[in-house]
Amino acid sequence: MKRLLWTGGWDSTYRLLYSVIVENNLVQPYYILDFNRPSYKKEIDTMNLIKNKIYEKFPLTKGKINNTIFIKINEIEENQTITDKYMKLKEESFIGSQYDWLARYAESEDLTNLELSIHLDDKAAFFVKRYGIKNENSKIYYLDKNMYGTQYDIFKYFDFPILDLTKLDMQRNAEKYDFLDIMELTWFCYNPMPNGQPCGYCNPCKYTREEGMGRRVPSKTKGFSNRVRNKIKRILNKHN
Repeated sequence: MKRLLWTGGWDSTYRLLYSVIVENNLVQPYYILDFNRPSYKKEIDTMNLIKNKIYEKFPLTKGKINNTIFIKINEIEENQTITDKYMKLKEESFIGSQYDWLARYAESEDLTNLELSIHLDDKAAFFVKRYGIKNENSKIYYLDKNMYGTQYDIFKYFDFPILDLTKLDMQRNAEKYDFLDIMELTWFCYNPMPNGQPCGYCNPCKYTREEGMGRRVPSKTKGFSNRVRNKIKRILNKHN
């Protein structure tokens, strides 16, 4: 069974689809529930929709996706050792705060081999590519054990199955295996607009454009007035 951190986003959904459809794996999804994250309801709705669409289009996969395990972020145990290591990594290069609490969660539950969908253009690939070892059979990366005991071992709890892929690589594979239509249901925006559209200004929206998927950010969000744009920025800053 594969343990997968799933958000309803492009990368983790690709891994879910590829795992159950192509590799015929049983998957246990995990989702970190943050009530302060403006997109959490949209992400949960998206995951439910995607799961139903998978079973509808690929009925032989039914039963291969376990019920998602939800973890409240405020209930994840503190671990100063892990947080200190995370802070050291931040001094080297940008790295999202999720890698602190994901590692703390895995440590508190004694979990290993959690699949984390860091892809080739991801900011965190800077660390994982440099200190990861690739299993040539499964094509999955894992942290070199020689790095245990260093700040990099906050990644020791995870497997990295799509580290060699870009978002466009995933798109091509999704076309090949006939699940691109399901991939189009994925969600990426941190701060959904009242009409359900992506905001166009948060980092995930920016990264979506930068990585060749700008078609997924509605063009009309690019034309907001400065007043609206500044309001969105204030909301994002409040929650970052």
